[in-house]
Amino acid sequence: MKSRTLSVSLILISLLISGLTSSLLAQSNPMFIPLSGGAKAALYRPDGIPSPRVGVLTVHRTSNKMASRECRELSKRGFAVLCLNTRFENNEALIEWEKIALDVKQGVEYLKNQQRVSKVMLYGHSGGGATTTFYQAVAENGPAYCQGPNKLSQCDNSLTGLPPADGLLLVDAHPAIAVNALRAINPAVFNQQRPDLIDPELDPFNPANGYNPDGPSHYSAEFQKRYTAAQAKRLNEWIDRALLMRDLIRQGKWIYPDNDSIIIPRANDRATNIFSMDPSILCCTNKPHKLLKNDGTIITEIIRSIRPPDNSRARLNPTFDIGARVLTVTSFLTANAIRATDSIDYSKIDWCSTNNSVPCALRSITIPLLIAAMEAHYFISDSEFFYENARSKDKDFITIEGAVHGITPCTECEGGPYNNSVKNYFDYAANWINTRFP
Repeated sequence: MKSRTLSVSLILISLLISGLTSSLLAQSNPMFIPLSGGAKAALYRPDGIPSPRVGVLTVHRTSNKMASRECRELSKRGFAVLCLNTRFENNEALIEWEKIALDVKQGVEYLKNQQRVSKVMLYGHSGGGATTTFYQAVAENGPAYCQGPNKLSQCDNSLTGLPPADGLLLVDAHPAIAVNALRAINPAVFNQQRPDLIDPELDPFNPANGYNPDGPSHYSAEFQKRYTAAQAKRLNEWIDRALLMRDLIRQGKWIYPDNDSIIIPRANDRATNIFSMDPSILCCTNKPHKLLKNDGTIITEIIRSIRPPDNSRARLNPTFDIGARVLTVTSFLTANAIRATDSIDYSKIDWCSTNNSVPCALRSITIPLLIAAMEAHYFISDSEFFYENARSKDKDFITIEGAVHGITPCTECEGGPYNNSVKNYFDYAANWINTRFP
């Protein structure tokens, strides 16, 4: 059986390497890098540069990063790029959040010790923002950062001695998957056993509340306030339930001795989010910031999202496959839960109640920081909040004109075409790195 498993694994690795190589032709000849604990990576080295001085580690929480855009774009700009998959690849339900730092540690050590780079950059796109900032906060401050009575979950001392990185790039990062869950949960559900029954006064898909199925919705300030407070209330109820389950499990008084499922209906961020339907919510920065224009020039102004409304969510919200969140007690409490009394008001979110939190981590990080937001997505306000809360003295914030969450051009946004978003971002990021680490 072991021999058969090994043979299958070797075949899969061969196919992976072949697929990566063929997708890049001869650009950088990526190599498969096996790591321990279920983590793995692909190394992209720049052609013609035998000893890159700077390495970049890109990682998410669950996504497969081994053929991500930054692997190609940054390697062809002269950096060694390690594209790392954590032990929880494609498996949100099994996450034990604090363990991910041990996978990132392996990547940082590989770049420093095996590739002999002099500086390591952490690259956190989307959910990778929370992964990289958590790692660096613990590396700079020790396990005390992720321990304490205010935490819904605790790290242990296995995170002692993490080697810190030298720079950090946040790329359209969200505040935390826990915050995404907070902002996605539909508070119109009043009976967890009957999510098909909803309160019409809190229903975001009720035209009486401002929903428009044929264009941008317009939710009143009064509805927004009631809705976002009710979101926090519903998530807090699930947190209390999960904490009780965990306590009973630890006492040996639960139906299972180790864990249990947590299934939250109408709670997936692909299926709710009133700011997806009403682009005026989380629309803008409060202060002028830099906008990298499609032609490569930079202007400074109030940044406004140009994203179009997403009206697919009324159809997806009541479904199980997309609308529900299927987790466990452990994955919920360690990565997907956060205390708050409002889902949008930054002052009413307890950012450090979870270890999966970009704003909390940035208050404890000192290395140079580049924050980039995408103009055609909804993390612009969050990115400004990161910038304002970041402890780093050397910090930069820029928005990429016309770019969607994946950095590619928006084809449905007004004012285009935005055909240079990928080149513009990676040129800017490479120059930012090279200026600080020549």
